Amino acid sequence: MTDGAGREQVERGWQGERLNHDMARDVRTSGPASESDEELARVARMQELLRESEMRFVKFAEASSDVLWVRDAETLRWEYVSPAVETVYGIRREDASSLNDLLQWADLIVPEDREHALNCIARAREGERVSFEYRIKSRQDGQIKWLRSNVFPMRNQEGRVQRIGGIGRDITALKSALSHQQALLAELQHRVRNTLAVVRSIVRRTADTSATVEDFASHLEGRIGAFSRVQVAATRDPLAGFDLAELIFEELRACAAREGEQFTLKGPPARLKAKAAQNIALAIHELATNAIEHGALTVARGHIEVQWRKEQREREVWLVLDWKESGMTGRPVEPTREGFGSVLLRHTLGYDLGAEVALAYEPSGFRCEIAFPLGEG
Repeated sequence: MTDGAGREQVERGWQGERLNHDMARDVRTSGPASESDEELARVARMQELLRESEMRFVKFAEASSDVLWVRDAETLRWEYVSPAVETVYGIRREDASSLNDLLQWADLIVPEDREHALNCIARAREGERVSFEYRIKSRQDGQIKWLRSNVFPMRNQEGRVQRIGGIGRDITALKSALSHQQALLAELQHRVRNTLAVVRSIVRRTADTSATVEDFASHLEGRIGAFSRVQVAATRDPLAGFDLAELIFEELRACAAREGEQFTLKGPPARLKAKAAQNIALAIHELATNAIEHGALTVARGHIEVQWRKEQREREVWLVLDWKESGMTGRPVEPTREGFGSVLLRHTLGYDLGAEVALAYEPSGFRCEIAFPLGEG
């Protein structure tokens, strides 16, 4: 039931109880001449209807998980408070009279929210409907809870505010969920910004190292593809990490290399965090692209062997990945200018992962060793 519907139920039930009392008083004080059988029957029926209305209100209030209450507008003493006061405020219902003094009730509210809550009660006494949120400290276990209160005036026949009613709802779980949702949104925004930054960097560096538009387009597509594969895997299970063997296999397969014939993978199970996976995926893509254009995959007998191992270095576990090409005839020629792949291997991995990278142009083929801390204990 909404807070508005609950407020109406409080008002109707309380008015019914007062009308029932007033009618009974009128019957008791009326003279014998006015007490016809029809009048007595009508009054009895009205009393029954009002009792039923009062019972409906009581049942509603007793069953509600919200705190329903009524205070005298002049003295601010409780006239009614529902049993939920025990679970929400942590006080026994029969001890609720200890909160008759509004300042005693305010003592349960955290100091930062106290003045605002009291001002809202004062506005209701002046005839305004008020909704506000505040925190309390439960008397039962000291737990801090968030409450949302809807407070409203209850007027007599002359229109004067005679009582104020209220519905207090525990919204601690809702606040927690909203806080979690905001944290997730902040994390998403952070990841999107990082993703766009990486994409901009890839585009810019690809443009700087491309000789032609065709060269730029082909290399950019491959690099964005390598990056996107990591992002897709992160979306499936962001906390699981990335399997190193699968990551390398996917990059080599994307470059049309055939496992067993053109490359072999060997190493212990290893999972990478998102940032490491992103950089290693790009590094493997650049190594594979170089092998296709200039290295082992340009010759029929060319082969790539990728091995990795874990090493304990001081207090950190490091992953050492060895990329070794073979099947070339003669020493490969070292490139005369630094392209995207060289910048990534020589500089970016060191900056982003704290990696140590060694490149060697051996007679049998190109070789690259990448070592970086895994972030394990």
